[in-house]
Amino acid sequence: MLVSTTFAAAAASFSSQHQRTIAFVNPSAVPRYEHSTSSSQLFAIPGVSSLTPETTSTFLQQHQSSGSSSISTILSPQAIAASASISLTYLSLLLAFDRPRGRLTIPDAANSLVINQSRVPNAGLGLFLSKSYPEGTVLGTYPGVLRPAEQFYSTKCRMYPQAVGYSWRFTDSKYVLDPTDDEGNIDMYCYGGGDTLSNMAFKTILSFMRVGTELTRINEPPIGAGGCNVSARENLERREVVFTLCRNVVAGEELFLDYGLDYDRSNYAPRPE
Repeated sequence: MLVSTTFAAAAASFSSQHQRTIAFVNPSAVPRYEHSTSSSQLFAIPGVSSLTPETTSTFLQQHQSSGSSSISTILSPQAIAASASISLTYLSLLLAFDRPRGRLTIPDAANSLVINQSRVPNAGLGLFLSKSYPEGTVLGTYPGVLRPAEQFYSTKCRMYPQAVGYSWRFTDSKYVLDPTDDEGNIDMYCYGGGDTLSNMAFKTILSFMRVGTELTRINEPPIGAGGCNVSARENLERREVVFTLCRNVVAGEELFLDYGLDYDRSNYAPRPE
């Protein structure tokens, strides 16, 4: 029962981890979150993704040549049905907890939004519009995986502090949207995921769910830049943040957003004298 055992272990590990996540935000009982780095749950999903006709044929030949009688057990209807059921349950848990959120709604987003060197000193990359758009144009919703805030800050941010700068913390401080990869960096896409096994699943069989991270490149305006041209509105019920143009923006203009009073600006370039 190799396949069944592998997925049973993975499903049990994933289920227990996210049960802790749910209990973690219960106001009446707040247990200490324990970050698991056990290697026993790793690489189960890659084993499934590698079951191509070629590898399956090789597998059968190897076991036939060795005289193994386990093939009939592994490929029995009962074992296949059990493995399929466990796989679907595990994928359902992934979609519920670790899926990436966010979307781009601006017309012709692929050509309208351009990532380039920011005009803000020491800010790195910024986001520009290649076309003119009127006030009120909705750019989209902020990308990322929804995570309990305390868990995010006490685990991932301790290992990868740069992840804090790209995350969006909701005003009630209960959750954050985390668009970074498993090492706290920004990629062109947010794939989703929560641990090694989940990350692998979202980069392979669930990669179609990825969302663009263009909106994470919007910087705060430098002094003398004319203020912000993008506003953000939170929806706490849906746990999303909608970005909208708050004035007319012409082609070639960089997008700027106010990060709010609680944002850490200690790494900003000093103001000119």
